[in-house]
Amino acid sequence: MGNLFLKEKENWWAWLLWSLIGASLSFYSSYVTEQVHYLFIPASFLLFGLTWWMNYSKRYEFSRAFKVLLFVGSISFAPLLYTQNYALDELTKLFVDTGFVFLSLTLVSLMGALIAKRPKQYY
Repeated sequence: MGNLFLKEKENWWAWLLWSLIGASLSFYSSYVTEQVHYLFIPASFLLFGLTWWMNYSKRYEFSRAFKVLLFVGSISFAPLLYTQNYALDELTKLFVDTGFVFLSLTLVSLMGALIAKRPKQYY
């Protein structure tokens, strides 16, 4: 029957550690390359790796996987906005870039949560 009545709790310290690893990879890649579209690759690979692990363990439902991936991704994608230099007259560009980063983060987390969700159990 699995864990039918057992409510699993998240270990947010472990997810914070993974998100800090993703943030350090993103921060390092921002100094290695100057191309903006290459900056999404390290954090995205980290999210896809976590998605694969969640799918392999089959213990995560959709909402739980989405929360975890959104948390890890939001901290992992944060250095992308920090490393870009914006002048005061480019505030609209900052808002557009921030919106694009959060929209792409939401889409990647949504796709990952759909892949990582556990299959329905029939009793």
